Amino acid sequence: MDVYSTGLSLVLGRVLTTWCEQINPTTLDRYLEIGGFQGLRRALDMNPLEVMAELRSSGLRDRGYLAEPVYLNWKRFQRWHEPGVLVVDATQYDARSESSAFLLTRNPFGLVEGLLIAAVTCGVEHCRLLLPSDLHDYETGFLNALETILEHDVARGNTLKLELIRHQAPSIWTDGLSHSERQGVLVHPIETWYHIALVLSLGAEHFRTLGVEGQTGTCLLTLGGPLKRPGLAEAPLGVDLWHVVETLAGGLTDKANPLALSLDGGMGGFLPAPGARVPLAPEEMAAALVTPAPKTVWLLEKNTCMVDSTRRALYRYWLLSEHEQIGARTLIARATRMVTEITVGKGMDSHLVELETLGREMVGRGLAAAWPLLSSLTNFRDQWESHVRREACPSGRCIERKPAPCHGTCPACIDIPSFLAMIGHEDYKQAAGAISKDNPLPFVCGLVCPAPCEDACLRGNMDAPIYIRAMKAVAAHHALEEGGYPKPRKAKSTKKRVAIVGSGPAGLTAAYFLTLSGHDVTIFEAQEEAGGMLRYGIPAYRLPREVLDREVGRITELGVGIRTGYEIGHLDELRNQGFDACFLALGTQLSRMIPIEGKELPFVLGGLDFLKEVRGDRNPRVGPRVVVVGGGNVAIDVALTALRQGGRRVDIVCLEKRREMPAHTSEIETALAEGVAIHNSWGPVSVSADHVFTAQRCTRVFDERGRFNPRFDPGKRMTIEADHVILAIGQATDLACVEVGSLVTVERGLICTDENSLATGEPGVFAGGDVVYGPRTVVEAVRAGKQAANSIDAYLRGKSIDPSWSQPIRRAEVEPLDVDANARTRLNRPEMPTRKVEDRKGNFQIIELGLTDEMALGEASRCLRCDLCIGCGLCQLVCSELGIEALRLAEANEERLAFTDFTRPSNRCVGCGACAKACPTGAIKVVDKDGIRYTVLTGTVVREQELLKCSMCGKPHMSQAYLEHLKHRVGPQAVEHVDRNLCPVCARALRGRELGSWVEPKEVMTFRAAP
Repeated sequence: MDVYSTGLSLVLGRVLTTWCEQINPTTLDRYLEIGGFQGLRRALDMNPLEVMAELRSSGLRDRGYLAEPVYLNWKRFQRWHEPGVLVVDATQYDARSESSAFLLTRNPFGLVEGLLIAAVTCGVEHCRLLLPSDLHDYETGFLNALETILEHDVARGNTLKLELIRHQAPSIWTDGLSHSERQGVLVHPIETWYHIALVLSLGAEHFRTLGVEGQTGTCLLTLGGPLKRPGLAEAPLGVDLWHVVETLAGGLTDKANPLALSLDGGMGGFLPAPGARVPLAPEEMAAALVTPAPKTVWLLEKNTCMVDSTRRALYRYWLLSEHEQIGARTLIARATRMVTEITVGKGMDSHLVELETLGREMVGRGLAAAWPLLSSLTNFRDQWESHVRREACPSGRCIERKPAPCHGTCPACIDIPSFLAMIGHEDYKQAAGAISKDNPLPFVCGLVCPAPCEDACLRGNMDAPIYIRAMKAVAAHHALEEGGYPKPRKAKSTKKRVAIVGSGPAGLTAAYFLTLSGHDVTIFEAQEEAGGMLRYGIPAYRLPREVLDREVGRITELGVGIRTGYEIGHLDELRNQGFDACFLALGTQLSRMIPIEGKELPFVLGGLDFLKEVRGDRNPRVGPRVVVVGGGNVAIDVALTALRQGGRRVDIVCLEKRREMPAHTSEIETALAEGVAIHNSWGPVSVSADHVFTAQRCTRVFDERGRFNPRFDPGKRMTIEADHVILAIGQATDLACVEVGSLVTVERGLICTDENSLATGEPGVFAGGDVVYGPRTVVEAVRAGKQAANSIDAYLRGKSIDPSWSQPIRRAEVEPLDVDANARTRLNRPEMPTRKVEDRKGNFQIIELGLTDEMALGEASRCLRCDLCIGCGLCQLVCSELGIEALRLAEANEERLAFTDFTRPSNRCVGCGACAKACPTGAIKVVDKDGIRYTVLTGTVVREQELLKCSMCGKPHMSQAYLEHLKHRVGPQAVEHVDRNLCPVCARALRGRELGSWVEPKEVMTFRAAP
């Protein structure tokens, strides 16, 4: 470490970061102690020309925008004849950038010093700080530093009046300024202001030594991706960019497969990796068609789609251009639209040619959007050409039509949008049939599914997700009232026999699909009745017996045999009975007892054992005081069942905090409503013979890596008197049938299978569901049953496994509902009607009463029909390109957009029809009827307009709004032609006649000149 006369301690290559790190604590005294304000003192002792000369001699360039020499910006600024403003631009294209937060946190005084140097040199006292939303937390430190410095009069009477601009977005212009802002402002990225202070502190001569290969100074870079040392780094300018990755980031991780370097989240462009041998020098970076001064460098791997990455960057620029001049926004919208067309499979070779032209035009206009577009087209041309040919996309995101998020998230792959629309059309039987094509238990899952699809529902970004789970129950209920679900087709018999051990959801599902494939299926169930944990683990107040009986009965009607009370002792029994394949769907039907003192006492019960006794009509009674240990759904079921079996006070004790409890939120709320007390963050210690349960405080459930690793504070204890203690903390499986003499591998109480086929080590034996993965949900067991049926069918036929079993498939083409725009926007998710709490006591009548038909219709109407509108955004881009801006899609997730504003087009849409033409799925339609033009989006009329009649033929052809829009777009010289109000056919005919009259005189003159 060298110590320079300035008092700044510097480490070679880490000038700025070392300076900031030394200010600890962040106080003015400490800043002065390490040599702070030496640069300002030098500037105060120099005249403006000498300061400018120092900046010029140092070679300092902007750490952003076009990386112009700083002294040139100052020179232009000083020519301004009115008082100007100093601007600190802390915005960033990539929110992952750490540099601005680092500088503001570690050294706010350095920023003030840089500003004061400019203020005294240029005679300015106003400054403006542009802060993005993600840096609001760091403004206080800067404000305090500025106030402290001004109080101590460090600047000898010079002052700064600050204007703070929050929620500032970055600029779309390469020089950082819109045309309306370029006069009277001296704007630099935040890092540049620190380097200004360094130049004056260190001196220009020393500052020039900090770079390499003719460049001066250093820059801060945030490095990310599959790197060994990702994070903030300081690199000397002039160094090879790939060398920065190899050295400062420690190189690539062992399994990294590099494709590209993404600069500024893609908005600064893309360079090939590991061939990114481009120096960190403005001219060389610009020649490589990327930003001259990046703030983040992210390593992308070979499974990255560069076309889609470019689309995302351009789309961000389009969002940022909303309040910019219309020409710039139109240009960006056009480029973004064309790239989006390529990603959805509508691209042609001409797209690439035109995009290159647009990119060059962006360069001429000073638009930063040229960086991602041109660099990607140049460096990754093979991917672009592959997309145009509609071949494979590296990430699988493009070309193929994506399923609706709810459809893609459902473990059973139910076509949710289709069945919801069927309910809206009151076609309940077909709705149940659509569900059954992927899940043979629609009513069961309509009552007990945790509904991961609702978490993915894009309507949730707007207000609340569709009540998908309850809608399944509506469809099933009505279908059964109408005579039952539609009967599925069975394939021709294969004469193959399949044994299924266990009649839970996985076993029933496998039996259903194997039977439909033509196989002879028999289920072996050890209990007295079929259903597995559906019957013996879920209380009747959630899943009534008659519902389960109807679902099981439907499967047996297809020819599935169920042998109850039959326990398989060994797999050889099945072989000896002539079965060709076997599926082990044993579930996790045993209670797991935790090793606490007193667990062997007679009043300490297992949670599943207790539920089984109740569901098996053995009517076990409990005492008035019950403690339930556990925080999952089983614990909630046990607690509510205990209330119905004699308990008057029920306490749940669990390790987790309320927000960490694995139980579903609605189940927890039901328990609380019925008077169950929940004690969070307590772990069981012991149960005494005198009926006292003791717990200790749990201080942590999971460690830093998210692994289960609880810690306790033995000094904090809680005791509860309990007539019964029920342990509902885990489940286990009886694996006696595979433990001896079979090739089935068992590890930690679970059967090991091939991930893709569910095959075990024993030929012809498959396993799935809870017995493989541990306790999961009903719908996950249904998925396992589907997978097993597919694998067993392939095994019996001697074919390879069909991967389509796990892919979301549209089961029907259902017309969208005709819903009013205001209604579709304002309809709310209904509250589930439930039985009153006082009416639940002492009985197991179902708590949920189900949605009414009116509620169900409302939910179907709320559906955004994401199967039709795939959220590509082409409609709003072409609308923007035409300067109309009638459509706005919301950012739903990183994969797609969502149309949620059905009222915006009502006073903006001109009825041009460009959106309908651009839509790749037909989600938008323009319909002319009885002189009215209707613009319809997934069934909702978002605008209706009367059509003007052609002044020649009298046919309706365009709206008044469109006519006015055309007059505004074409310019004064063509307004009179537009004002003629002609339909396209008549306009062409008239133009032809006009051209003909121009040619005719020659012919006439020639004819008349003949003798």
